[in-house]
Amino acid sequence: MTGAAADGTAADGGSHGHGWVTRKGFLVGAAAGLVGGAALRLGSDQIFGGVADLETFDAGDQLTILSGRDETDGGQRRLLVDLWNRVHEAHPARIVEVSSNADLAYSTMLTAAQAGAAGYDVYNLDIPWVPQFAQSGYLRVLDDASGDGFLSEPWAAGVWEDAVYALPFNSDVGLLYCNLDLITEYYDGAVPTIDPIPVGDGWAGLDRFAHEVFAAVGGERAGLSRPPVDTAIALQLADYEGFTVNLWEILLGAGAVSVDAAGRPAFEDVDRIEAAVESLAARLRASSDGPSGTAASLAFDEQGSLAAFAAGRAVFLRHWPRALRLLRGEDAAPFRVGFLPVPGGGVLGGQSLAVAAASKYPVAARRLVEFLTDERSHQVIFERGGFAASREAPYRDLETPWARPAATDGLAASLVDYATGKGVEGTNDPLRKANDALRRALDGASPRPRLQHYVELSEEARRYVRSVLAPAASSGGALRFDGAEFAERMEAAMDGKVTRG
Repeated sequence: MTGAAADGTAADGGSHGHGWVTRKGFLVGAAAGLVGGAALRLGSDQIFGGVADLETFDAGDQLTILSGRDETDGGQRRLLVDLWNRVHEAHPARIVEVSSNADLAYSTMLTAAQAGAAGYDVYNLDIPWVPQFAQSGYLRVLDDASGDGFLSEPWAAGVWEDAVYALPFNSDVGLLYCNLDLITEYYDGAVPTIDPIPVGDGWAGLDRFAHEVFAAVGGERAGLSRPPVDTAIALQLADYEGFTVNLWEILLGAGAVSVDAAGRPAFEDVDRIEAAVESLAARLRASSDGPSGTAASLAFDEQGSLAAFAAGRAVFLRHWPRALRLLRGEDAAPFRVGFLPVPGGGVLGGQSLAVAAASKYPVAARRLVEFLTDERSHQVIFERGGFAASREAPYRDLETPWARPAATDGLAASLVDYATGKGVEGTNDPLRKANDALRRALDGASPRPRLQHYVELSEEARRYVRSVLAPAASSGGALRFDGAEFAERMEAAMDGKVTRG
């Protein structure tokens, strides 16, 4: 960890209680610390902005952020709010967390917004929800908001019909994690010096290689000194929003779909769509005749798939950047972990903060949003929380590591690149390479569709595609996926028209 010693001592050798000061003079701590260090030297107004222009709160009032579960390492979002409260004692704030399940969080926030509940001042929205909330009048326009310093795609996710409604809080992008010990075992000591994980032909290449490795190392075997492997690629295919994200990445990796400049997805190549879905369905149906290495994913969400991979049961895992900190944390996976971009490009995810139209204190709410999305806050989310930043600066700061150090002892040289991340060339600094590798994955990510009826699109995709993915033994017979019908259903759903049955 840079910026502080492990025992909470500041990097400059001085002690600031339980806090630490980053290179940019931003204090955080186990309980948000004491406002000190550079903040005291510069003055809190200069660091955090003055409070003279904020509304006067009625006794007992506070700003409330309605948010999904804080999954940053160490609860960094809550610590940032604690820090706000240290500096803005007359304008306190709190986070109300709802489910970590995206569908349940969406339902809770939509219900609150539809009710015009004045008790909520800020919504922490998954980026696909911004258009619907903006179009429905649930959000305030953030006049004169500046995109300076933000990455272009996360910034664009908060814009609807040329108005800014939300500022990026953090980004997400699909990454592919791999068990490098299993891949080493597959090659039996003869790891190729070039391209040992061949994914050059997109998702089909990954699927083929993953199942080759699974066939060689999977299942119960005599004398195993590791857990048995039962999954080739741990995906999130349970019936929730994660299914749509995984499906979209598979279709992107097959070159079957795209998103136009306006954020509207195109489903024109029905043959490729059909081939990609039928290939996935064939893997799942094989479970009726024996282990396919894929079927478990039909029940996996983010937590289930990560647990399976961390236990050594899967060769590959599709997940978000925060998974790397968990896999290399206090309860580290008992094997060497590598990562790379999802073949064909991962889906851009993340959350953005928006001021509720019904907020009683919109000026203070906007100031809170700006505080939580400024450069210093993004540095904390990136370095200490393990999330991808939506601002450029943390990636350029060579002292701000996103990843924890990788274990590479004994790895073939060609696999070390996957352990550190295939980032910038010409450096042996693994943490710099990891920062750059994550930044490149974001650059290659596909933007999420920007649609007023995104939720309808997602639900219809899940309803139709999952009906053909169930193994034949449980579905009473294999159903055939029709690419043309799927495209028609998606076109209708984008306009809010959902086909039942």
